[in-house]
Amino acid sequence: MTIVKKHITQPYLSKKCGQACLAMITGKSVEEISKELKKEYTTNIREDLQKYLEDNGFVTELKQGCIKMKEIPKNSIVRLNKPDNSGHFIIKNEVGKLLDPNVGTVEEYSQDRYTITHYLTFIQLN
Repeated sequence: MTIVKKHITQPYLSKKCGQACLAMITGKSVEEISKELKKEYTTNIREDLQKYLEDNGFVTELKQGCIKMKEIPKNSIVRLNKPDNSGHFIIKNEVGKLLDPNVGTVEEYSQDRYTITHYLTFIQLN
């Protein structure tokens, strides 16, 4: 079973939520992930996050659509869509807690404020 190592905060006022999610999963720093991805700013769930995890020994599955948080399995990166249509990545960890790289552990997100467009499950191969 994959265990999220610890909560990692994305740098203040950055758009490195994807890098921070990968750092939480791998135990690396946000800076290491940014260098490996060659991405200093935003990331894409398929081309960056999914590819990175698969290249580093994880099995993943990407789902897309109109999704409710309760439908998302544990050990998933979740893409939240904000009212301005920008995105934000969080993790639903192995015990079902939501880890937001911007603010920490979150109990729930308002469906009025955020919609979920994608989630990416991940399992580490041994």
